[in-house]
Amino acid sequence: MKELAIKINKKLYYGWMIVLMSGLAFFFSAPGQTYSISVFINAYNQEFGYSSTLISSGYSIATMISGLLIIFMGKAIDRFGQRKMLIIVVIMLSITAFFNSFVSNIGMIFVGFFFLRYFGQGSMTLIPNSLVPQWFEKKRAFAISLSGIGNLIATLSIPAFNYWMITHYGWVHAWRVWSLVLLIGFVPLVILFVFNKPEDLGITMENLTAGTDEEIKASLLKMEAESFTLKQAVRTKEFWFVGLISTIPSMFTTGITFHFFRMMELRNVTNEQSALIIGLVAFPAFFMPFIARLVIDKYPTKYTLFVTLILMIVSMGWLAWAVSNAVTAISFILFYGSAVAVQGVALNVLWPNYFGRKYLGSIRGAATVFMVLGSALGPLPFGIDYDISGGYNNVLIIMMIYTGITAILALLIKPPVKTEIETY
Repeated sequence: MKELAIKINKKLYYGWMIVLMSGLAFFFSAPGQTYSISVFINAYNQEFGYSSTLISSGYSIATMISGLLIIFMGKAIDRFGQRKMLIIVVIMLSITAFFNSFVSNIGMIFVGFFFLRYFGQGSMTLIPNSLVPQWFEKKRAFAISLSGIGNLIATLSIPAFNYWMITHYGWVHAWRVWSLVLLIGFVPLVILFVFNKPEDLGITMENLTAGTDEEIKASLLKMEAESFTLKQAVRTKEFWFVGLISTIPSMFTTGITFHFFRMMELRNVTNEQSALIIGLVAFPAFFMPFIARLVIDKYPTKYTLFVTLILMIVSMGWLAWAVSNAVTAISFILFYGSAVAVQGVALNVLWPNYFGRKYLGSIRGAATVFMVLGSALGPLPFGIDYDISGGYNNVLIIMMIYTGITAILALLIKPPVKTEIETY
């Protein structure tokens, strides 16, 4: 396998193969993503008769617990490497999908939610997000945005695919299909093509030099010198400010996605239309490789984050007061998706740029807690608002206020200095 990778590298820098595999990892994280699970929610409601608040509460608690535990996955990535952990995680996600085909009560649904979120939404995004930066520095934003196309394709296609499977074959068989696809379709590819870092193949990042023993050693020493440990990272205000900022897209996206079909019914949009519209949130990511070069690589990250947060506030107001049919729903989802896409790449570039790449798994694992907790806190307030008021505008106003606060925090971040942290 290593020999095959070296042969590939002679013709094309192997980092681009890593980008492809990371894109596939994002795609196959789908069973644990809200845009996929949300399609099963109506089937659960019809089969078991549980209230929106009960299902949302179970989902939120399961997501919160998985978020608190994801830091251990980050530490395992640093210890064992992305390759080994990705193999284990994909196998576990396959087993989880199979388990979900047997759920018969709220307890089993909760357990299913937890493992879907931990191995799918948490681990299957943490691993590629910590893998691509190992292979790129000068083209980091471009490479990360390319790998994100895997998530784009999944978000565009999986909700409709799940809806079709559930409609024609039932939710039980839909989960079993996912189990087989993960085990047979993705695990072998990971075994064959994933490697942790260029130094493992005896090459330098982006093939900038010939890759002699001295150059490989110098590359590893440079990585050590530039890298913050998790303990050092959490002592910076940037870690906490950026963490709070990262809760916004996960909280809002998860909240509206989880309740999207019911939300759209209130706005004169059919379930068939909703199944297609919901996937369009990721469509703007298709243009991110171009935007990454024009914006993210040229301007300070804090300004990019500030602008995207303001755009999200506009999106929330748009959803609350302007969406009334399929056309306006499409306009909203594309506008919001554009802001999320730009912010997502900016955040993924910020972590390795600010804190280095040696301990990126641990740092991203700890930072992922913010995003997963955001996801956990998303569905519940939307569900409560609907059960109390019959709508969602109250929670949207609260989200707008919280997003405004994080926009102010974005203007206060700057690249941390490691020597200053070490003197505390």
